[in-house]
Amino acid sequence: MNAIINTACQSMNTQGFAGFYQSLVAQFTPNMPITYREFANRTGRATLPLTSQNDALFYSVAYAMSHYTTFRAVLADNLTIEQCDSVINIIDYGCGQGVATLATMEHIASQKDPKTVHLNIHLMEPSSVSLGNASYQVLCLAQAYGFSANITTQNCILANATVPNFSNRADTLHLMSYILDVRAVQQQLSHITGQIRQLSGVQHIIASDIDHTDAVNGFNLLSRELTGIYQQYERYQPQHYSYRVIQRRFQQERAKAIGMMLSIDNASVFNKVA
Repeated sequence: MNAIINTACQSMNTQGFAGFYQSLVAQFTPNMPITYREFANRTGRATLPLTSQNDALFYSVAYAMSHYTTFRAVLADNLTIEQCDSVINIIDYGCGQGVATLATMEHIASQKDPKTVHLNIHLMEPSSVSLGNASYQVLCLAQAYGFSANITTQNCILANATVPNFSNRADTLHLMSYILDVRAVQQQLSHITGQIRQLSGVQHIIASDIDHTDAVNGFNLLSRELTGIYQQYERYQPQHYSYRVIQRRFQQERAKAIGMMLSIDNASVFNKVA
């Protein structure tokens, strides 16, 4: 595992995700090897799978805190963990470096004693670099909180993914963080939603994204394929203190995002909005 990530993960033991992010920034930014323009050109403005550890670290420094803060806000408005069983299934689609799963784990820990919860976590991601980081970071946070966890992965695009059916009667959380605005994802989405509608048990689909027309189109497509109608989403503007890679300094920012949760129980479909 990359030394910077390994050191940052050690901060999870006392400070959770916030400590991880602060450590990452402190280590990576003094001699940042790439510029924002180089990163944007090489990754299609972060819409293509990341192919190097430098790109992965740059992405985390630039976007992880904003994405984490937004997903925590959507979870706080939608998902009550106290009502869930002691087993919770999590599937993270296009997981990147696992930020949505990390946010979900901290949300669970804020409502329930982690030592009483077992997590089945499945991470899907086309970038092998990002997926390796995600599985390691999720494992480290699980250990820091004392969760019992089983972590599995798929290194593939959504069109080739197999959605796991845990068949354990526990609720399954389907996480889609900042992927629905990507048109390639929208083109592959039916492959995933068709499988979700066949799963046993209660399925909660939780999504967040940038407040942009492309993301709205992705949200509408997701809700129509899962419920047959367009479901309501809410706008979010959570504050976060994060490192700005262009200005090369920390500053207070306000994310401009949308979020929603859809819940499906076999033939019975209902939505609970953020």
